[in-house]
Amino acid sequence: MRRWQKWLCTESWAIILVCTADLLTTIALLSRGLAEEGNPIMRYYLEHGLIPFALAKLVLVAAPVVIIEWGRRHRPRTVKTLARVGVLGYLTLYASMFFTINVPSMMTAARFDKEAIEMPAATPEELMRERARLGKPAPPTPPKPALQKLDKGRSRR
Repeated sequence: MRRWQKWLCTESWAIILVCTADLLTTIALLSRGLAEEGNPIMRYYLEHGLIPFALAKLVLVAAPVVIIEWGRRHRPRTVKTLARVGVLGYLTLYASMFFTINVPSMMTAARFDKEAIEMPAATPEELMRERARLGKPAPPTPPKPALQKLDKGRSRR
């Protein structure tokens, strides 16, 4: 038996890896504005910042792992089966939330980016007409730089 396997069973490692992947993908997608947190409990912690979010994730992962490891020493067969069901349930829940919440928002973002890229640039006249239509004053025109007169007697290099 490997040394790391003495501490935690395979199911505990699976939960830790899935939760870590969940945390990293959530942070990566949120930082790009491509996703939103589907779990209302985790959304609460995310509203308070990334550190409370990561700490809450750590606690919510550590608690089941501790319970699994404690139960494994008393009823290994039952706990192993329940832990596998838990891992499968977590993967199913994660996948369903990802595909029902994040994928549609990513597709919307991709469609918006494509439309923004394909949209032609407005001419200055179009911008002025739009500003007038909205009742906004025209932006001040920048002053033209004063022309410098060169001395005919001096040469500039």
